[in-house]
Amino acid sequence: MELHIMAAANLFLSGARVNRDFREALFDAANRAGVTPNEFCITAAAEKLMASGRRFPGVFQANDFEMVGVLPARDAA
Repeated sequence: MELHIMAAANLFLSGARVNRDFREALFDAANRAGVTPNEFCITAAAEKLMASGRRFPGVFQANDFEMVGVLPARDAA
C-alpha cells in the first residue's frame, strides 16, 4: 500500500459579518452535525466546489459529508 502525504495549509476564515439569525442558524446546524462552524463552512465550500466539477485530493474521504450529517446518506431509505 502506497502512502501519499499531502502538505497541510492553514485556512483562516475571518472578517465575515452576518446577521444574528444567520449566525444562529450556522451554529445550530454545525452543532447538530457535530462539527465546528468553521468545519461546517469548509464542508459547504467543498460541496460547492465538487458540484461545480472541481476535484481535490486530501482532507475529504468517501462518505465524509454523510458522516458529519451535512448530506443524507445515499443508501438511507
